Amino acid sequence: MIKTRILAIALFLFVPATVFAQTSAANKSWNAFWTRFSTAVKTKNRKTIKAIASKDFFDGGGGGTVGDWIKMLDDDNLWYLVQNSVKKGTMSHGFSEGKPWRVTRDRHLLFVYEKNGWRFYGIMGD
Repeated sequence: MIKTRILAIALFLFVPATVFAQTSAANKSWNAFWTRFSTAVKTKNRKTIKAIASKDFFDGGGGGTVGDWIKMLDDDNLWYLVQNSVKKGTMSHGFSEGKPWRVTRDRHLLFVYEKNGWRFYGIMGD
């Protein structure tokens, strides 16, 4: 019984410290990531966007890759939509699965802090 309480207290103290450390690292690295991402979108730098996209990229529900999404932007001449979304900036989107998230202010583009760095996670689904 005492061991269980000690374990519960240790977990209670450790988890917030871990979340705080991850949030602090995420906050410190956000501006550099955002500059890189927004510049890539502005210049339509497909290679950089692919490089900083999450391996679990979410295209809104169609099951496509970041490459498929970029091809759709090219084919349908929709880069202006993403550029407008980037111009609006971002805000915190809280935590999910223990990871910090950000979203553009128009709630179109998602970003996740994973594996010690920010990644472009994808777009919001309908």
